[in-house]
Amino acid sequence: MLGCATVTILVPQQLCIESDTLLCGSHASSDNTADGGMSHVVVITGASAYPRPCLGCINNGNKIQTRRTTKDVWVELQTKPQIMLQSVRMLEKNIPLREVNLVIYDAMEICSSEFISKKFPCGSEKSYASDIIPYLIHCVQRDCKGKYTAYQESISITLMSCLISLCLFVSWIPKFTLQFIDCVLINRLDYSSTSVKQIILRITQLEKIQEELQTNKGNLLSGRLLLMILIDVSLGITIACVISSYASVNDLYTYFRNWTKVVAEGVHMLLEWLRGAPAGLKLNQPLTQALASFFSYHVHLWHLYLDLAEPVLRCLAWVVVWVGAFGASAQVAVLADLLDLASLHLYCFYIYAARIHMLQISVLGSQWRAFRGRKWNPLKQRVDGQEGISSVGTLGRVLTPVLFTLALFLLPTTSVYYLVFVTLRIGLHMTRGLLTFTIWLLNINPLYLLLLNVTSSTKVKGDIYFSTVGELVPSHGSKHGCSSPLLLKLHTWTTPLCEVIACAHLQNIFPPRPAPQWKYILTSIMFGQQLL
Repeated sequence: MLGCATVTILVPQQLCIESDTLLCGSHASSDNTADGGMSHVVVITGASAYPRPCLGCINNGNKIQTRRTTKDVWVELQTKPQIMLQSVRMLEKNIPLREVNLVIYDAMEICSSEFISKKFPCGSEKSYASDIIPYLIHCVQRDCKGKYTAYQESISITLMSCLISLCLFVSWIPKFTLQFIDCVLINRLDYSSTSVKQIILRITQLEKIQEELQTNKGNLLSGRLLLMILIDVSLGITIACVISSYASVNDLYTYFRNWTKVVAEGVHMLLEWLRGAPAGLKLNQPLTQALASFFSYHVHLWHLYLDLAEPVLRCLAWVVVWVGAFGASAQVAVLADLLDLASLHLYCFYIYAARIHMLQISVLGSQWRAFRGRKWNPLKQRVDGQEGISSVGTLGRVLTPVLFTLALFLLPTTSVYYLVFVTLRIGLHMTRGLLTFTIWLLNINPLYLLLLNVTSSTKVKGDIYFSTVGELVPSHGSKHGCSSPLLLKLHTWTTPLCEVIACAHLQNIFPPRPAPQWKYILTSIMFGQQLL
């Protein structure tokens, strides 16, 4: 209960426009442990000519019979010129108005908010009279949920649901096709296509919007997804129109082909630089000539690969432009896949160099252990001492230092190639990460939630507090003298933006934030055992 009052009556401020009629709502009673009496809570949720149950009446002109002795609860209000309490009867006993708290609340704010019911869950029936706020929220959202929904809003939700259903009907076959392609790429080629995953994610987001519109008639999650998709698609179509007005698909492919040739020529010049003495380093000439020729041959194969893949690349250039119908995020995803195709030869170079580097590090470690009379036990995953060193043949004692010396003196040459290609790989990884981060930003756009928070919308109201308005001056028709109840006003605060974003976020609908795994990257660079 609020203070020491025996009865607390909560009245919506929307009743100020009502005239003489009956009141509907709920009431609860519980034992007051302070003085051993009873405490009562009456929640008025609306007015109707034939309410069930009837808890009282609005009497502005003494036209309604106010004496209802058969009722357990009877509240008489006056709404003109303001909401005032005239009389209260509980369990066939008149309650003095000085023992009553009259609380004015906004029913629309409580019905529209998604946070109030989560922060103030309704408990058991025994605690209804002591937990006023949860009981109030429970009664108002139960009785008035659809009362304050605008007709235009209902029509908009219905039209949006029909449009999304049409889009999902058209895209259900492409969705299963893309899921099959994604499984094949992952299982057979160990590659995850960013564009395929982005289009599947977009279809999943549309399915979630349809589900939310059909069940909750529009909430924070569906509004956030709708505005996010609208901005993404508008941006993608704008980019497609701008590109189409200044260049054709053939021009885009020509630009892409020239760029890949420039990259290939740059790699060829880098290999020629490594043939000599790069940065003044004296490398093993037979080995560096062999490695440079090996990688140069792969550059030549890359040129042939681009010539053979020209029809596919032209098709992808067309897709980059008109995939904007799925949003700018899909265009960026296709660019990420094109970057993977254009840098395939650099990835192969990195794999070759990493494997050679890992092999030399492994040979150095094993020969160093053998040189000291130790060996690696793969069953127990530990280093053990070799028993019977004297039994090792002369050939083994000679080959161990020879192999160790060869691996040690060839290590600088292979390490230079490895460092060069791992640097290129890290640069491509950073570019790929930038594109992935752009896709993530377009997919978690919180502009809708930010606008609701800035404008203090009723959808994001979550905290409640009371303010004292003063004591009501009793109306002339009051039947209990000069006493008047304490008038309180229920106010709501806007929920912090971080809580709003956390509430309107689902793991399978929004992609996780891309974060670099520094331990994995450093381990890959140092030992070459794991590939970036």
